[in-house]
Amino acid sequence: MNQGSVDLKFLKLFTGFIAAVIFVVIMKELKSIFIPFFLALLLYFLFNGVVSRLIYFKIPKVVVLTFLLIFIFIILYLFGMLMFTGVSSFIDHFPAYSTTISDVFKDLTAKLNIPLEEVQNQINTFDWSEIIQKGTSFISATFGSFASFLGNLIFILIFLIFMLGGRDGLVKRVNKAFEEERAKDLMSILRSIENQVQHYLVLKTVISLLTATISGIILYFGGFDFLLFSSLLIFALNFIPNIGSVIATAFPVLTGLIKFGFSLKVLLVLAGLMLTQMVIGNILEPKIAGKSLNLSPMVILLSLIFWGYIWGIIGMILAVPLTSAIKIIFSHIQILKPVAELISAD
Repeated sequence: MNQGSVDLKFLKLFTGFIAAVIFVVIMKELKSIFIPFFLALLLYFLFNGVVSRLIYFKIPKVVVLTFLLIFIFIILYLFGMLMFTGVSSFIDHFPAYSTTISDVFKDLTAKLNIPLEEVQNQINTFDWSEIIQKGTSFISATFGSFASFLGNLIFILIFLIFMLGGRDGLVKRVNKAFEEERAKDLMSILRSIENQVQHYLVLKTVISLLTATISGIILYFGGFDFLLFSSLLIFALNFIPNIGSVIATAFPVLTGLIKFGFSLKVLLVLAGLMLTQMVIGNILEPKIAGKSLNLSPMVILLSLIFWGYIWGIIGMILAVPLTSAIKIIFSHIQILKPVAELISAD
């Protein structure tokens, strides 16, 4: 191998690295635009089939799009309102928990009979107010304001209007812009992404709704606080594979510990929530969904880390569909086919 070919390969690697860094910076800095766009894209994948079927039955496209957008707005508005109401209620009650948390830890140290007097004194004299204040600030920063949520919702609907309304025009433009074989290949990629992501989203929505409903019933009979907020949180975070269900279950359990202490009731509720997640997530969901997106577990984990770093919790929710779309695109590009095989589950 001569020096020129080595230098060329190094230049390609260096250029690719720089391009990847620029891509990450752009996606991170312009997240206020990209997040609504990709959320609208997921909604497009979810509802495009419904729109096509209704139009097939001779219902005017304008009527279909109008009622669909109104329906989506109402559902997301109610979901956001309930979530932000739950967050506000939790933040309002959170400072009052400082005394309860201190009592719980004192009770725990007494039951464990910790021999180190310095440790007991440290726990007993710990100032929980500062931790509580930092916790409320973190929660507020994570969820933002309801006005910001409404702004993003409108942004999402605007993107969705153009996506649903412009699909037929896109097909015509692709057929005009490329040769017949190339146009068919591009439309095949688009249909593959639509079908797989739509299949994933429908099943994941049903599974998440079932998980949230059963968990809500368990929390109701356990007498836990923030019942509706906890159920909505479980529903939303269940879209994050593997770790989402753990985070969602941790919130109601922690509030139960604060309210009831280390009691049998809390242990039973925890066991019920974990059993629900295990049965639905590890038995029911694989049987229904199978390997719908065909991604390896390691790739899913890495995609959660990557998209979570760029866009936070929303990025982790979008991670699996986005990675699946990338895999499908790679599988149709000759030079990138090995990469698509490496990240697949087969």
